[in-house]
Amino acid sequence: MRKIISSLDIDGESIRLVVGEFFENRLHILSASKVPCKGMEAGKIVDDYSVVLSIKSAVEEVSNTLGVKFDKCILGLNMMNARLCKSAAAVKINTDPSIITGKSVEDVLSKCADGRVPLDYVLASVVPVEFTIDGDSIVKKPVGIESTNLGLKGIVVSSPKDYVSEMLDIVNRAGLKVLDVVPNSLGDYYAYRTPEMDKSIGAVVNLGYDSTTVSIFNKGIITNSNSFPLGVRNIIKDISFVSKIGDKEASAVYRDIVLANSKLSNPNEYRIVVDLEGEEIQLNQYDMSEVAASRIEEILNLVKKQINVLTKKEISYIIVVGTLTELRDFNLALERVFGKEATLGRVNLLGARDNSYSSAVGIIQYYEARMELKDRSFSIFNQNELENMASSSKEIVNNSSLLSKVFGYFFDN
Repeated sequence: MRKIISSLDIDGESIRLVVGEFFENRLHILSASKVPCKGMEAGKIVDDYSVVLSIKSAVEEVSNTLGVKFDKCILGLNMMNARLCKSAAAVKINTDPSIITGKSVEDVLSKCADGRVPLDYVLASVVPVEFTIDGDSIVKKPVGIESTNLGLKGIVVSSPKDYVSEMLDIVNRAGLKVLDVVPNSLGDYYAYRTPEMDKSIGAVVNLGYDSTTVSIFNKGIITNSNSFPLGVRNIIKDISFVSKIGDKEASAVYRDIVLANSKLSNPNEYRIVVDLEGEEIQLNQYDMSEVAASRIEEILNLVKKQINVLTKKEISYIIVVGTLTELRDFNLALERVFGKEATLGRVNLLGARDNSYSSAVGIIQYYEARMELKDRSFSIFNQNELENMASSSKEIVNNSSLLSKVFGYFFDN
């Protein structure tokens, strides 16, 4: 069975919708869409109609690329006000013989969350720390092992009920069925996961449009996380305030001429905009980059403090990802605050080479790992849809072209 998974990540800047397929244990992007989203602010929906339209636009774009309409996704959840707590549970294996199945794993994951989700919160995920069989023997993948019981120590992640309900409603109204939810921080980790990271303690930082999230991982397990409401939007607001221009003009200035570090900026490079009094003014790259650099330094210093608050243990890595890191010369700003201690994460998959895709790409990788743990194969498409998709690709692409070889790789294997 082909393993094709789609993920949806939403913030105040854009909707990111990604469809990927696992082939020979590697993720290949079949389609990725990023469309503007104007209906959210500070992680909250302020214009549900606009958000629904944005999601529909992303779905249409991806459907046209694939040649078949799809209606299922895994939804990413931001970590604002999320709760994490340790838990443990065990289930008996009553089959004869007593072989642990994927259903056994699902049961113990569910039981681990019982009574651990706060009032007015809903379960976002249970992250396994360790499985045990026969009371004390630790195993990584329990399915297929003979045992009379299956134990689990895990981290229960929960999100505010109002936020999750609102997000599910918006996505459903856009015509997508949410099959499951995944905290974005887990996606960020899996987007850059390495064997070395799975053996050490570190921090993954997402500098988003509306907020910044700092998450601590111990041997691949999220142990602590916190978010604060600072991101790209604040830089745009700063440019707007200093220059006395509207947010739309400030956003254009940010995109067109701003650098994350003013060191390499050019005072002679400028943009002409209309201020709030209707007058044309000239804004140069150096001044605007200075405004941005000041805010970025503030955010990064807060990140450094948050890491020290979230863990007292020595960390081996700091990976910084997210929308803000796409700003030109961000690596210089990062080095200015962290020196060589932090690494700028890069999404380097054909079809999604943009750091704002980090959560969406990682969510697919995390979800596939969860399916593998349960010994399940999963795809958002049934066999008929897969056949339609393959037929459509062959009609669109000329068999002699280089592009056809790419499509052929995806659709003929």
